[in-house]
Amino acid sequence: MEKENITVAYVSSNNPRDRKAWSGTHYRMLTALENEFSNVEVIAPFKLHFLLSFFLKLRNLQHKMLYKKKYNRAHCNLRSKYYAKIITKKLKRKDIDIIFAPVGCIEIAHLKTDIPICHLGDTSFNQIKGYYGSFSGISQKSIDEANSIEQKSIDNSAVQVFSSSWAADYAKSYYNAKNPVVIKFGANIDTAPPKNEIIKNYEDKINILFLGVDWVRKGGDIVLETIELLSKKHDNFHLTVCGCTPPKKHPKMTVIPFLNKNKEEDRIAFNKLLSTSHILFVPTRADCTPIVFCEANAFGMPIITTNTGGVPSIIEEDINGYTLPIEAKPKDYAQKIESLFEDTDQLKKLAISSRDKYDTELNWDIWGNKMREVFKSLV
Repeated sequence: MEKENITVAYVSSNNPRDRKAWSGTHYRMLTALENEFSNVEVIAPFKLHFLLSFFLKLRNLQHKMLYKKKYNRAHCNLRSKYYAKIITKKLKRKDIDIIFAPVGCIEIAHLKTDIPICHLGDTSFNQIKGYYGSFSGISQKSIDEANSIEQKSIDNSAVQVFSSSWAADYAKSYYNAKNPVVIKFGANIDTAPPKNEIIKNYEDKINILFLGVDWVRKGGDIVLETIELLSKKHDNFHLTVCGCTPPKKHPKMTVIPFLNKNKEEDRIAFNKLLSTSHILFVPTRADCTPIVFCEANAFGMPIITTNTGGVPSIIEEDINGYTLPIEAKPKDYAQKIESLFEDTDQLKKLAISSRDKYDTELNWDIWGNKMREVFKSLV
């Protein structure tokens, strides 16, 4: 298919060519758009002036003194207006058809332009406030300011793309988003293994994988308790924890604290880890769109997780994994995993259907094709 003759401005304060930015999602989005459109102009990255950064630190200190709570220096009008000036100046030198702003409410809230804007997010401020621990403890004054920026960015955009129904429905009900669209994210990997390689050896040892940087939010303690229960009845399994260091050791657990996908050797190690694991077990307490689930599916790995946030938009029951209620206990997870230990034919079936889910929905080529149609409708 020929590239669409549309010039897209990729606007972000982050560097989309950095594989670490937004866990590699910026990089994958940029690559997908470059495959679909004749010209993608990167208007990124840009940083705050040091005086503005200093002023925002003072404002945070002021809020802690006056309100005993922090000031959200990211979602604030001063930062948003500063970014808008930079973007406006850069846009004047280019002939742009569409402005694409991934997780860019700060960048576009105060941007004045006749060019149609595509807002993209995996959640919105008021939805994630209190849902993620890092978005708690914010003063009410700062919350009001952040919500006004979110509202402006949604009002200022021609279309609002979200990665899950959970996020899109909230934006529509709380911020009155006029044109919300759900387009699922893909896996942040260079290439998926050949399909005939995803059926692994299930007769020897079942390898369980936990992937996550935030041990607490991703349900790490539940994982350890579940493993303890399983080890009382089964011996033919092993747990690998990658991305963080658990507070306890376990004889059935190997820990890989960190892998940097910017390094080729770490990317190879990461792919090998996915290739040799049978089940991804992440009983997350809060998640918007866990990209790692898409990555696991690419390697024929079903997921056992929690019904929370945007997770149900990725996991289809008995196809590419299972979601347990947020109230589920370690014994409930142990029972579900044990049922797969005892039915390896079902595990093989899940490996195939998980990969099918990746091929048909959870990859960046599919995302790019759908974004192409969205942008065509705006030009």
